[in-house]
Amino acid sequence: GVEPLVLWEDNPQNAVNADSNDPDSAKPSLTLKPKIEVDHMLVKFLRPHQREGVKFMFECVEGLRDFDGAGCILADDMGLGKTLQGITLLWTLLRQGIEGKPTVQRALIVCPTSLVSNWDDECNKWLKGRVKTMPVCESSRADVVSSVTRFLGPRNTAQVMIISYETFRVHAERFKEKGEQGVQLVMCDEAHRLKNGDTLTNKALCSVPCARRVMLSGTPMQNHLDEFYSMVGFCNPGLLGTPSEFGKRYERPILAGREPDATDAQLALAKERNAELSELVNKFVLRRTNTILSKHLPPKVVEVVCCKLAPLQATLYQHFLESKAAKAALTGKHTMVLSAITALKKLCNHPKLIYDMVKGAKNTGAGAAGFETCAEFFQPGMYDVGSGSGRGGRSFGKGGMVDGWEFHSGKFAVLARLLAILRAETKDRIVIISNYTQTLDLVQLLCRQNNYPAVRLDGSTSISKRQKLVKQFNDPSSNCFAFLLSSKAGGCGINLIGGNRLVLFDPDWNPANDKQAAARCWRDGQTKKCYLYRLLATGSIEEKVFQRQLSKESLQNVVNGEGTLEQASMSKEELRKLFTLDSDTSSDTHDNLAGGCAKCPGRHFRGHVHGENSGGEANAMELWEEQADEPNEQNLETWGHHHRPDTIPDPVMRRAAGDDVSFTFSLQVEGCALVEKEKKKAPGAEANGVGVGAAAKDAPAAA
Repeated sequence: GVEPLVLWEDNPQNAVNADSNDPDSAKPSLTLKPKIEVDHMLVKFLRPHQREGVKFMFECVEGLRDFDGAGCILADDMGLGKTLQGITLLWTLLRQGIEGKPTVQRALIVCPTSLVSNWDDECNKWLKGRVKTMPVCESSRADVVSSVTRFLGPRNTAQVMIISYETFRVHAERFKEKGEQGVQLVMCDEAHRLKNGDTLTNKALCSVPCARRVMLSGTPMQNHLDEFYSMVGFCNPGLLGTPSEFGKRYERPILAGREPDATDAQLALAKERNAELSELVNKFVLRRTNTILSKHLPPKVVEVVCCKLAPLQATLYQHFLESKAAKAALTGKHTMVLSAITALKKLCNHPKLIYDMVKGAKNTGAGAAGFETCAEFFQPGMYDVGSGSGRGGRSFGKGGMVDGWEFHSGKFAVLARLLAILRAETKDRIVIISNYTQTLDLVQLLCRQNNYPAVRLDGSTSISKRQKLVKQFNDPSSNCFAFLLSSKAGGCGINLIGGNRLVLFDPDWNPANDKQAAARCWRDGQTKKCYLYRLLATGSIEEKVFQRQLSKESLQNVVNGEGTLEQASMSKEELRKLFTLDSDTSSDTHDNLAGGCAKCPGRHFRGHVHGENSGGEANAMELWEEQADEPNEQNLETWGHHHRPDTIPDPVMRRAAGDDVSFTFSLQVEGCALVEKEKKKAPGAEANGVGVGAAAKDAPAAA
């Protein structure tokens, strides 16, 4: 039997006193309001953290918690089942309420366009058709108007409308006109869309006269406290005061404490205000990280792999840093900085992207700032064999690329070997994610050259085709090996559990985007051990972007309630560092660990050769090659540090590294599902993620 989940019970004390002045004569049983309990058909699927999440949201929207408002933010990490928690709350409120009648008659779910059909499917899956939904997606304006009119009309039979942010913005006025009779619950998915309080979408949603506002977002604090303020301002208007009051009381003191030259007094005040803000927001923001998942999911290995620049990349990089464009960028003028950063990030992926830029600039006379005189570095016929036209060589077989083109980039060389080993020796499938469609063009070319079956999803893929591609990749009987994904198009809500290896080919400025993308495979339904590879070009701008991500992650701590203060802001000095290439480091990130790495022997240490006296086994692990007993995903010091690839806890990457990998950070997250499955399957078989077993399974979920 499953333990029932009771969300609210009437207090007999209240019931008695309400009924009569004479407690003895009252019959409590007559006056007790019915308790509110989650439907058994859903309770049996809820994990402990999800039960807690549903109860938390219920108490917020029913005004049972100690804050002024009826909104809440469920900010669980990707993969923790926010959709199911949201649907459970929705179904409960449509059926029951504290006043003895349902709290909600009509509800509105607002989400990105690409997730409308997904929400509709999920509602039908969990509620087995008991709720009539009205999804509004890719319809003409007239259809939308008629749907909204029907939904808000007296004869309406649908209880839930699912609509995209863009469509809602256009038709918000109709919901506003209906007043409180319109909808009694608004649920926003991927709610970090509302991080800018001045957008039309935000204003449109704020105009709906409904206080019960539930926001679901895996990344509540994207870059700045003012973005978080906007989200809170929507879900509980006025709770954090006016923008200027919030700035004065919280934002300015907290940010002042993050500056590198903060005084002790500033640090102390920042700490105090941070703690105060944490205490306040934790009354209506619930955030659990996916460490909870390791109790239910297979093990995963995360690897940050620093790949050396190939000679051509290094030459072009150096050339750019000496150019006028690089010097202009150092003045800090926004547009200059941005185009310089983009050019360098593309170069880190593959010189072909620079070649295309130079060639394009010849034709259009614009664009290739800093690389204008680089044509001499490209040998004739290098990237235009047979000189076919067409972007990224999509138009013909080899894409006009010279043999061995993939080895002109350190990261591509590692990826090429990784794919070859996986395809030849395993049944694993891989997801490859990049910020640039031109990079995906090259990955596609690599797959085509080697006959690897691959599918691709980017911004140009229609919504209907997206679902088809995802289903095809996740279907074990299909012959699909690689899923190529553009991070902007595929970050949100796409479930790729058919793959158990995932490559983040280039880092994004915003850690939230990378986290979204990285959570595509290691999530509910995954049955295999997962490997997540983050590729960074050694000593380059990519390592600096990654370090910047780590400091932005510390902003999340206000929401996590940890309240720890770390410093993060972009100074002139940091800008100068951004445009340097450290060609003699094995990892700039490792060199710049806060206070230096306490584990490793020194900056220029390159690692001992393993196996000299241990019979070739990589079991003589050095202290620094092993992760801490309780590693923290945000703190690289607690990870394993590998100066040589032969001790990476992943046999495939040990071989794929070749001579191109200069340094690797590794983190092994122990899972449990796989251990039990494998034990059942073969009593003697060695299981992945040893030593977790029942202990992890029975451990309480971390809040």
